[in-house]
Amino acid sequence: MIKLEDLEVRQAQFIAILAQAARRQRDELLGNVAEEDLGETQPARGEHNPTGALGFEPLPPNAPQISALRDAIADLSPEARCELHALMRIGQGHLGAKDLRRGVSEAGRLGDETVSASMVEDADLHDHIIKALYEADLS
Repeated sequence: MIKLEDLEVRQAQFIAILAQAARRQRDELLGNVAEEDLGETQPARGEHNPTGALGFEPLPPNAPQISALRDAIADLSPEARCELHALMRIGQGHLGAKDLRRGVSEAGRLGDETVSASMVEDADLHDHIIKALYEADLS
């Protein structure tokens, strides 16, 4: 069984909820644009989110949901942020659940600023965290 050492599951779930709120606000701002109007080709396989590449850029940096997400991530210890980053990568499919420790080590080498920024910029952070918690049998 996979075990988190510094991050509590409830903290990961709370950050996932904040990310979901930020995503909803971003999606409302973007409106219901037809996928054809976005000019993206539809992938045959894998994740299909034509606006995912935008991250949270459409929102102002001081939007309440983004600020709450950024603050919650910043309130974690550096070690807990590395575990959350590893969970995000598991949820993205870049790591297997059994590779959590390797992901934590890699996040440590990236540096705290890069790790935090990559999580705040992930528009699908909620889905990635929830998927990783499920895959690691932590939910």
